[in-house]
Amino acid sequence: MERIAGPIVEYRASTAEEFWELLSPQKYLFTPESEPIFRGQADAAWPLEPSILRGKNHPIYSSRKKDRSTPEDAYFQITSEIDALNTFASFCDSSGLKIPGDSLKFRKDHLDGRSSITKFMYGESWPLVEYFEIMALAQHYGLPTRLLDWSRSAHVAAYFAASGSLFENCENKVERLAVWALDIMYGISSVEIIRVPGGNNANVAAQGGLFTLLRQQFTMAQPFEGDHRLDGHMRILDSQFNGMRARGSQVLAKVTLPSNEAPKVIDLCKRHGITAATLQPDFYGAAKATREYLKCWSMSKYWDGRDIHIESLPAYVEPATPEIEY
Repeated sequence: MERIAGPIVEYRASTAEEFWELLSPQKYLFTPESEPIFRGQADAAWPLEPSILRGKNHPIYSSRKKDRSTPEDAYFQITSEIDALNTFASFCDSSGLKIPGDSLKFRKDHLDGRSSITKFMYGESWPLVEYFEIMALAQHYGLPTRLLDWSRSAHVAAYFAASGSLFENCENKVERLAVWALDIMYGISSVEIIRVPGGNNANVAAQGGLFTLLRQQFTMAQPFEGDHRLDGHMRILDSQFNGMRARGSQVLAKVTLPSNEAPKVIDLCKRHGITAATLQPDFYGAAKATREYLKCWSMSKYWDGRDIHIESLPAYVEPATPEIEY
């Protein structure tokens, strides 16, 4: 294992076994008193960036031509995000799917673009807490939001890193996958930790899931202020506070692994009961688990899959009873 110091510490594992051990609960990436949460990403080079702010994922690019002419404008971004959530709610209605925290009052106060946007013109932070549950639900089913998914389990995060790498690596030749760790023990004022009830979201319950939201100041007709990437934001804090713990780099780290070890990580996860089927307990999860299983075997060079499985320890042999001379 190689440790690379810097604004964000990186631990570079060389094998799946070493990677798994580094992420074990008995290992401390920070201190014994820390409270880490974890996020897996298919490419170690990717920043900690909310899905809605990657490339042209933002619904502003699907809005009216006038809004699209200034896609960085905070007012137009908020408006289009509310519209996207309202559209999501409408499609849920057409399928008879219940949204957590839903009511006529919620729809009127928070999903009606004409009335809900006015509160953000006078200093309210975006998004309000009332949006968290619908955003978390939408996020877990593929609709981009400003929330960033994390897990309380490092090995669940390892699964997501390896699962993503299985398919991402085929397209973009990714070198290393990563599990990020964030220590939330001390708290950072600009980073909000969001915990939604697992009873309203089966994926959150199964994954030990929670979210981070990087709060950014904004003024109407102007872009959101600061870096929207969590790692970029942490580097800025680190430079401002000279590396003080709980404000900069010492609350953020990542453990990386060569991407060709991903099938072995999937194997380790499966042995510990962590699969797409257990983390996404529905038909989609079962189908995804099957695709991963087939993908791992397609990557094997041997008929028995020996190169995609972690080797077992040698079988226990009862020691011979020493002879006693009389």
